[in-house]
Amino acid sequence: MKNAFIRIMAVGILTTSISAFAMTQNAKAAEENKNSGATNVGTAMESNVSMKLDELMAKVDQLHGELQQLETKDKDKQKEQNTRQDDTNKKIHQQEKEWEHSLLGIYGG
Repeated sequence: MKNAFIRIMAVGILTTSISAFAMTQNAKAAEENKNSGATNVGTAMESNVSMKLDELMAKVDQLHGELQQLETKDKDKQKEQNTRQDDTNKKIHQQEKEWEHSLLGIYGG
């Protein structure tokens, strides 16, 4: 039952859509005559599209440069943060050593 329904629907859709693609010769000729002056417009549109594409490529290059600058700044900040963290760890280690030395002096280890 489902197969039959699907087949009927497919045939119905195909038959209704074929008429949209079927164009008579006169209609085709009229369409070609109508679009004969549009070839210059198409060329102008292509050049306009290529100008837009060039603008987009320039913008992409600019954004790529900004991205590289931001990555460089991020790496520099990360190095600085790591350096600060290392300094803090060294200070903590030094304080622990001093604390152990003080305890040994007090309790005589």
